[in-house]
Amino acid sequence: MKKKFIPLLSLLTLGGTLASCGNSNNAWEWKTAIADGELGYVILVGEDGNPEAIDRTKGCIAAMDEIAKQGNFVAKELERKTCINEGGSWNDTVAKETVETWTKKYKGKLDFIISNNDGMAIAAANASGLAKGTPIIGFDALSAACDMIKEGTLAGSVSQNGDDQALATVRVLTSLVKNSSTVIDSSYGGKAELNLEGLSEHIVQTKFAAVTKQNADSLKPGSYVDVAEDSAIKGKKMLVATYNNNDNFIKETYRQALPAYAAKLGYTVDVIEGDGIDDAVLQQKIQTQMKVTQYDCFAFNIITHANWESYQSLVGDKPLVFFNRQPKTSDDKNVADLSSKEKTYFVGSGSVGQGVAQGQIIKDWFNALEK
Repeated sequence: MKKKFIPLLSLLTLGGTLASCGNSNNAWEWKTAIADGELGYVILVGEDGNPEAIDRTKGCIAAMDEIAKQGNFVAKELERKTCINEGGSWNDTVAKETVETWTKKYKGKLDFIISNNDGMAIAAANASGLAKGTPIIGFDALSAACDMIKEGTLAGSVSQNGDDQALATVRVLTSLVKNSSTVIDSSYGGKAELNLEGLSEHIVQTKFAAVTKQNADSLKPGSYVDVAEDSAIKGKKMLVATYNNNDNFIKETYRQALPAYAAKLGYTVDVIEGDGIDDAVLQQKIQTQMKVTQYDCFAFNIITHANWESYQSLVGDKPLVFFNRQPKTSDDKNVADLSSKEKTYFVGSGSVGQGVAQGQIIKDWFNALEK
């Protein structure tokens, strides 16, 4: 039976076709994939112990189990690999090499690829030996991934609206600098809808969107909204720290959008970058920069989620937004309570919600199949 995708209208529905990837002459087909009663899948993990990686993986596994029950087959995890090397975690090169190894090891059994992010998904799509049409699911809505979904060479991705998160970060900091009674509301000016249910706990989130052929261009990073200069902010200084400039999502969204929006409002912005591995190195860079410049506010993308308090101690009671990588408790199991810190907030998207969103992509992929 041939595979066919139909457009779906719900938020987390795919409008794309299956991945058309690799250099294999064999074409992936549902009938062949399920002939043995199993849908064999592999997982490209971004980082051990990372809450986003953990929850995206959990959400996808739960979705695979659900579609297996629905379709009366076995969803079998063949293997998973944490894609890390000396260059850092979430490594695209390791992802590609790993998939090439898997195609030989599980020849005829590798039916589906789950990737914790788009960078590794794109790398997997370029792996030699992979059957043409093997479905690959990513996360982040990178520009290249959006193009590949339009072309039908990736099966799906999730946008967490990073550019709008960057704008929300700037809006929250501005309100804190100005001691405004309203920290942020739905009229913040971005394109993505905000989830403000956790605002009393100092949590600001953007809602997710599934990337489809129809909306892929609109969800690409780099299309900014107009922001007017704020006379009360002109000349204020902001320090931005990112955990790792090699992270594809940070590089395409926050690294560009956050300084751009801050500058439009009137801030003078400095940006420093970590190595993605050592909190102490990034914290030392922050301290060194603070000796040179007196900053009015800070936006930190921390390396280890549970180490947020050591970053907090560097800035005292000045306005601080942790963005993208959410502060967690010391055991890294629960979201940290920031509400006791008057001028400290988190802006991003919850890791559990990320897993649910990516899992929904898988369920919609399966339900869209003509079987």
